[in-house]
Amino acid sequence: MHEILEYIYDLLPSNKKQRSNGWEYFNAPCCILTENQDTKKRGNAMFSEDSFTYNCFNCHYQTGFTLGQYLSKKCEQLLRLSGASDEQIKTLKKMIKEYNEQNNEETSEKKIVYRPRNIRKIPEMYESINESIKEKVDSPTLTKVLNYIVQRNPHLLEWSDLMWAEGQNHFLIPCYEFGEVVGYTLRSLNDYSKNKYIHYTPEGYVHNFDSLLKERKYNILCEGDLDALAVDGIGILSSEFTPERLKRILTYNNGQELIVCPDRDKAGAKLVKQILDEDLPFSVSFPNWSRGIKDVEEATRKYGRLYTIYTIIGMREKDKQKIKFEAMKWFRGVTF
Repeated sequence: MHEILEYIYDLLPSNKKQRSNGWEYFNAPCCILTENQDTKKRGNAMFSEDSFTYNCFNCHYQTGFTLGQYLSKKCEQLLRLSGASDEQIKTLKKMIKEYNEQNNEETSEKKIVYRPRNIRKIPEMYESINESIKEKVDSPTLTKVLNYIVQRNPHLLEWSDLMWAEGQNHFLIPCYEFGEVVGYTLRSLNDYSKNKYIHYTPEGYVHNFDSLLKERKYNILCEGDLDALAVDGIGILSSEFTPERLKRILTYNNGQELIVCPDRDKAGAKLVKQILDEDLPFSVSFPNWSRGIKDVEEATRKYGRLYTIYTIIGMREKDKQKIKFEAMKWFRGVTF
């Protein structure tokens, strides 16, 4: 970790403890701005080699710093609330200024610096399914792909520009960040395959990332790509929140209430247990769907997109004790 980040780390409250996912947690000094002093250690910070992110899971105060930026007023406020003196803030700003001058980087107080990651280009052999339909391409492979998608959920072709390739037993889901393709997911046409999904995405990628940047009140977090497409939400592509995915979701969240809708299986139970154990700042929804419906995308097949979203938002829970109670009913037989 760079010395500037180490200096910031030392300025934060000294009673820090580390979670298993890498987040440092402590009593949030920011809560006194809007409510009572935090005593339940709901201030959380994540440090990397060149940045740090801060989120309060109580009052939702958010800030951070990345090398190449200047210290924002909000970040400075957090450090002062943590006990940093005028002299320490002055020293920190001097260190940042010297770093920026030496590296000759453009700096901004407000701009989040997006650094290139391990981008994966879509192989040239893949073609748009929608374009191929318009061009009336005659191919047994395309027919097979279309039959699978139509039987599964024909609206998928409206929600994403899915792709296909001759001779392949899967279709491709493009993955975007900031409007640019950064990778892709291959989805097998065999629902019983051990590897139904193969992801070629940057570390920490979440599907439909750009929905975090939209002006909206809610955002639904699901496990898979197709679930995310079905409700225009976020797919974490896993049954757990990794530190990298948490960092991207919480850093770029545009003030939305984040609602997790887990799959109704062991993986979904694991996800809810992580939210409870780590006190993550998410609501959790347990919609009153038919017992046979396992996930969000299946729900849209039966109820349609609008009603599915309506039920997820309407049956969300924020209180951790209520989440625990509803989870035991939702998963049946699982102890939390």
